[in-house]
Amino acid sequence: MLINNWYVAAESADVVVGKPLAVRMLGCDFVLFRQTDGQVACLSNVCPHRGASLAHGRCEESTVACPFHGWRFAADGRCIDIPSMGPDFRIPPRARVDSYPTHEVYGWIWAFLGDLPEEERPPVPELLPEFHDTERWRTTRMVVEAPVNWEKFEENSLDTAHLSFVHRAFGNRMDPRATLVPIERTAYGARVARERTPPRPEAKTGVLGQILSQPRDKTSVQLEFSLLGLCHRIQPTFRPGVSQVVFSASTPIDARNTRQFGLQARNYAIEPEHDAERLAGRREAIDEDISVVRHVRPKIGPTPLAEETLVKADEMEAIFRSLVIKMIEAGWEIDHDKVEREWDRKVYVIPSPARRLDPKGWAHEAVPTTRPRTGFGWRDLARQAGEIANRLGVGEAA
Repeated sequence: MLINNWYVAAESADVVVGKPLAVRMLGCDFVLFRQTDGQVACLSNVCPHRGASLAHGRCEESTVACPFHGWRFAADGRCIDIPSMGPDFRIPPRARVDSYPTHEVYGWIWAFLGDLPEEERPPVPELLPEFHDTERWRTTRMVVEAPVNWEKFEENSLDTAHLSFVHRAFGNRMDPRATLVPIERTAYGARVARERTPPRPEAKTGVLGQILSQPRDKTSVQLEFSLLGLCHRIQPTFRPGVSQVVFSASTPIDARNTRQFGLQARNYAIEPEHDAERLAGRREAIDEDISVVRHVRPKIGPTPLAEETLVKADEMEAIFRSLVIKMIEAGWEIDHDKVEREWDRKVYVIPSPARRLDPKGWAHEAVPTTRPRTGFGWRDLARQAGEIANRLGVGEAA
């Protein structure tokens, strides 16, 4: 699991004024609450006083109050009230928790879980312009919790060769060959456009089956991922003018469980009465993926490239894995083994921008990382896009 990245923390609709929400990400606990001005705050959930869960407390105006002794914390993590000591008490500087930047788009609340200053944080990736075109596109949403490692789960999403063998509705074992085309590197990921032989017309059911009832030519599929935001976009065009887009963002709950937030936009059958059917198809596909990924070994990624026999059809997965390894080498990987071993006796938190500015005087310790921090960041990753692409032999940088 990597610090210093944007992760979707919750659906916007689930964070309402007056009610704190508990969220688990990267093996740590957080509290979200909506302030009276509508902005969402994300704080470390463990009170620095006696360790209570802030999410089990209450919201008072634009603060969250601990359920144990009523200590109140503002959106920036500072304690502003200790009731047992009275209004004239000078609150100690250590009475604070880490606070994380948030951004709201697509009906999701994103949180930046790390300590990079604002000038070093790239913006949340926005890869779904169709979301805003409500006249021509209809969007449905889904949240899935999967008992699989985030890195393994994301690699599966970028793997087009598995479709013929895992997915009943759109796989085609008659022609499982992948089209091997150049892959374009982007600043934080890669994109590719491929063609696939569609399944027989009878494999499609429901409204899409009716639309595609006649034999058709190749299905074109555009695939793009971004390590920034840990998200990807998959757009199949079934025939000219008939297309859909799946945009998904994965959030590690811990090393072995992942919460995936998904949006599916379609430009066919855009009436609301077709939503349930499309959601059922999406859920079936995700379940098919989980049924395979939950049994892969090793369970936790990234697996060193030399320890698997990869072929040309695996290039997108190899690029993703190489980028993850790059950030591990930069010292951004949480030492989850150490955190788990000490869970019952010690509180670890994700370091925040405020902690970077003032590293002393915090009740809880920042999570340990598997390697020392090197200073390598998102800007460096973007600059090295071409270098990484050339080394893997997958085309030129974007």
